[in-house]
Amino acid sequence: MIDLRKQDHLGVTSSSDDGDIHNDDAFLFLENCPSHRYEAIITDPPFEIGIAGKDWDCKKLRTDVLAYQFYRVLKPGGNVFVFCSDFQFGDWYRELSRYFTKLRKYAWCKPDSRSTNKGMFQESFELGLHVCSENSYFDKEGRYKNYVVAGKTSGNERMMPDPDEEWSTKKGEKTLHPTQKKLSVIETLVTALSKEGDTIFDPFAGTGTLGVAAKNLGRKFEMVEYGFRNHIAAWDRILGEE
Repeated sequence: MIDLRKQDHLGVTSSSDDGDIHNDDAFLFLENCPSHRYEAIITDPPFEIGIAGKDWDCKKLRTDVLAYQFYRVLKPGGNVFVFCSDFQFGDWYRELSRYFTKLRKYAWCKPDSRSTNKGMFQESFELGLHVCSENSYFDKEGRYKNYVVAGKTSGNERMMPDPDEEWSTKKGEKTLHPTQKKLSVIETLVTALSKEGDTIFDPFAGTGTLGVAAKNLGRKFEMVEYGFRNHIAAWDRILGEE
């Protein structure tokens, strides 16, 4: 039995015909990754907000390093989508704009979000940033609304954080990670930003929602996750054994 308290499991890779998950440090993996490897990058890095008092979400994120590496490993004509906290957004926008000419913000609206903090306004959205260069791929067959509201509210009862931006999803999906994104949200991104057969990269895989979405939609995936428990949970989800 593997002792999950130890870190000697780093370097383990789970592989299938659909893609790979590497139990590794994202920064070290990117340093050794060949250039122009992926058609798209869709990722949800740590928000630096210390969610649930966890140390993993408190460290300063080197957005400058990540922005450069994303640009380097992305194929020409590819897309990058990064989820981020509101106070990280400026950092991500500044760093990614050094390498990409087209940038657009999005918000994932969550009408039924929950909060244990009763002394402040409840957070009901998360931000994202889509960046690409001229002539990058975008699915023109689909119709992508600027936001979708689902759940108990219809949208008229709640102010949207930004009228030209995105999403909400339905209740009931099981989550294994405190910041796990809804599968339908990730599937929308995968469809919009990549073609069938493309390889999508996620250096902060969490419990593998990107891998599940890619497999469902006929894409390949390569993911990196530092936490071994999350690595195993992600692989079980992809194999349909959650």
